[in-house]
Amino acid sequence: MKGTRHNGRSGKNGVYNPLHNDRRFNPEHSEHIDNERVRQNIYWDCYQGYTTMEDKGKENNFSFEQIELAFYEEHYGNYVMKQNERHVKARHPDRCKEVEDVWKNKKTCPEESIYQLGTIDEHASVETLILVFDEFKKEFDERFGSNVHIIDRAFI
Repeated sequence: MKGTRHNGRSGKNGVYNPLHNDRRFNPEHSEHIDNERVRQNIYWDCYQGYTTMEDKGKENNFSFEQIELAFYEEHYGNYVMKQNERHVKARHPDRCKEVEDVWKNKKTCPEESIYQLGTIDEHASVETLILVFDEFKKEFDERFGSNVHIIDRAFI
């Protein structure tokens, strides 16, 4: 079965929008999205674990955008606050930033990685994709430790 990968952070319109990956928009306006298959999508993030399209309307179900911003607040918020204090002390308050600025910057935003197994006609089952991801994440964590993070993932 064919496997492909694509990595990126930004394109001609700026940083990639996480709403595209968790389908938090009306997919009927996108010609390249098969609306019948959207209901089969499975999602994973570092706070909620696995979720499905059925979970999207529930009160405690958060978008990838919310998850990523919460992750940046948790992991980089203290750094941004201390850096801002140094900027003010050095009389450069114009250099102060918010965590959201770091999250939206094309050099520090989350990197999007697309892994595709198969083609539109021949593809892996959802169960196989989840097994592959779980094994990939285990190997990823062993290799990179706490230096690189997987924040969210969409099985589309």
